[in-house]
Amino acid sequence: MKILLDTNVLVSAFLSKGGYCHEILDHAASTHALWVTPFIKTELSDVLRRKFHLSETLIKELLKFVSEFYIQGDTSHSAPRVCRDSKDDQVLADAVTNGMDAILTGDNDLLDLGSHKGIRIVSPKEYWQLSK
Repeated sequence: MKILLDTNVLVSAFLSKGGYCHEILDHAASTHALWVTPFIKTELSDVLRRKFHLSETLIKELLKFVSEFYIQGDTSHSAPRVCRDSKDDQVLADAVTNGMDAILTGDNDLLDLGSHKGIRIVSPKEYWQLSK
């Protein structure tokens, strides 16, 4: 299964090593193809800098890990308005552009949709329940 990782799942996994999202990504990486896009990586960098005040060195190391460990998709040049948050529209458009089967997210605006153009939108908890 091709799964697009949303920024909030990556942040949770990196900042709580050994936590719930970290365990889920470990499991998902062994059974599925995990994807990120340039948009997700840019948003990840911005969130780690702005909200968590991580050093540029650490951010660069985390982005290098993401670039090496996850499949790199394309960012869509068009993001039709679907969600309450326009940044979420870009995640949806990227998922469609790259032919994803699912989006793994903790974002309630995305989760409220349930699916988009045949792409399932699941929370880490839902992923865990489905994979057992």
